[in-house]
Amino acid sequence: MFSLLLTTYAQCSMVLTVEQRVFLVEHVFRNNGRYTTEVQELFSETFPGEDIPHRNGVRNLIAKFRETGSVLDAARSGRPSVDEETVEDVKERITNSPRKSVRRLALQANIPKSTAHDILKKQLFLYPYKVTVLHQLKESDSEARVHFCRWFQEFVSKKGEDIMDLTFFTDEAWFHLSGFVNSQNCRVWSAENPYEFKEKPLHDQKVGVWCAISRRRIIGPIFFAETINSERYCNQIIRPFLSQLSCQELRSGWFQQDNATCHTARTTMQCLQNSFGDRIISRGLWPARSPDLTPADFFLWGALKEKVYAGNPHSLQELQTAITANVEEITPQTLMMVFSNMQKRLKACVEVGGGHFQHRL
Repeated sequence: MFSLLLTTYAQCSMVLTVEQRVFLVEHVFRNNGRYTTEVQELFSETFPGEDIPHRNGVRNLIAKFRETGSVLDAARSGRPSVDEETVEDVKERITNSPRKSVRRLALQANIPKSTAHDILKKQLFLYPYKVTVLHQLKESDSEARVHFCRWFQEFVSKKGEDIMDLTFFTDEAWFHLSGFVNSQNCRVWSAENPYEFKEKPLHDQKVGVWCAISRRRIIGPIFFAETINSERYCNQIIRPFLSQLSCQELRSGWFQQDNATCHTARTTMQCLQNSFGDRIISRGLWPARSPDLTPADFFLWGALKEKVYAGNPHSLQELQTAITANVEEITPQTLMMVFSNMQKRLKACVEVGGGHFQHRL
């Protein structure tokens, strides 16, 4: 019964072509205004494969023809079209102030917000784009960034792409136990305000994490609890890192670090040179303020924090366990893609003269 009702409704609401409507009107009037079985059979023969119109739909068609003398649908009423003067006014206002909100634009142009939105998208073909927040670059940074990018491209060209399996890019980051809640994006839908909140301790618990990432594997995480100085960097990080390197990595590997004071102190550099010699990418070669060029920054920390905080760890031990587990889940295939992306970044950085290049990726 339910299926029959659905079929009947579909037949009632089927859309007829102009040719089909003329056929029905003509043959119904030939049969004294009756929609007979004969008319239905003729319809089936004339329009094979088409559903036979339901009698209610045909009755409405005949009634409309009697009233209007036409089988065409009447023009539908709707909102009046926007005049060209209004469109030009909106265009001028948004051109002069492209950051203007649609609400303010509608108020200034004295039109409904929905109309302003339609003009922007359907007539001016404009779209809202979010502002991307990037790290600050100084004027002197561009030359250093281009110099490094060209050096690394030549470095890979001379030694072959497999050298990226032996080149470790390193960095450290803090993971806070409370995670991070963006109140602008966090919403709770409810009929009444549930007064949802998240407590944040006065002195937040956190753990420091250091990793070294190459195209072949990740060494780490190595955890630390205190602010890193030269001595802690050597004893708590570099020496444990060196103990995990293979003979080939110790013999031919390269080591990259940023220009933080604890990284470039004399004792630190001596410790690194004892193992890597001149195979160190650091101050003098690595450009300042360039997290967009190192896989640890543009990939690793963001990917880890998204997954780690999704598990909502409740203790430092749970936090460390989650970090370790998620690092171990990063596959060699992912690392290959990350370093392929790095090469694209180097190329884009050179093309823009050392400036921001994310829009070219």
